[in-house]
Amino acid sequence: MSESMAQVFREVAALGRAWRAMLRAAFLSRVAYRADLWVGIVGVFVLNGATLGTTWVLLKRFDRLGGWGFYDILFLYNLWLIGHGLRVILFRHVGQLETYIIEGTFDQFLLRPVSPLLQFLSREVHYLGLGDVLVSSTGIALAYHHLGMHWSGGTWLWFLVVAVSAAAVELGLILLLASTAFWTGRSTPLVNTATQFSFGVVQQYPIHIFGRPLQAIVTIFLPFAFMNYYPSLYFLGKAQGYGILPFISPLVALVLLVTAGIVWRRGLKVYTSTGS
Repeated sequence: MSESMAQVFREVAALGRAWRAMLRAAFLSRVAYRADLWVGIVGVFVLNGATLGTTWVLLKRFDRLGGWGFYDILFLYNLWLIGHGLRVILFRHVGQLETYIIEGTFDQFLLRPVSPLLQFLSREVHYLGLGDVLVSSTGIALAYHHLGMHWSGGTWLWFLVVAVSAAAVELGLILLLASTAFWTGRSTPLVNTATQFSFGVVQQYPIHIFGRPLQAIVTIFLPFAFMNYYPSLYFLGKAQGYGILPFISPLVALVLLVTAGIVWRRGLKVYTSTGS
């Protein structure tokens, strides 16, 4: 191994140690307030229960939605939720980049000998994501049982890959959109508008019930559908006719993360402190 390659590995290892240390500090600051922790987790259960209750009422009236029954949609919803929850645990604050820039607190990331992106990503740990993961795991288990699923070890491994990919898709999209704040000073409205396609469309509805323009938006321009809809087609035995789409969530996640990283780096070059 060349000396230059060894140096790269040493730098990566050092970044990994720094990231773990920053995450640990952020986690300890959160769990210090245990009452808030448990109230927040209970609130997540109530919120998701209310959302699924609305879907159940809808399906009690119409029986099926685009050929999908209640437990199909329960699986769809909770596949989205497990990816969202994993993202929220570590990266919920990413969409708030605008606030760091406006308040001048972003400058602190430029004063330390560690990657500003790494510092920003490891800034906070959010317990609400834990509630999402617990709820989604329960929902997936219920859907698995009622749909009579019998997965092999390979399918379970693919499910784990998809769950992580779903988190990465959401992280990549939000970081990409939030990074526009380096130029505009404001990105929260853009992030909030974009994520409405995730919460309002992809989260609990099979997207084939919508028109082609909306399907194109959540597949190509804001590809939140790769968090749950396309992978669900494989797990639910509905993948016929969709080609490779049910299997490329990891690739979509990689493209989004790389693109977000490029936009971040370019934005960092034009960043000007507010002096706040």
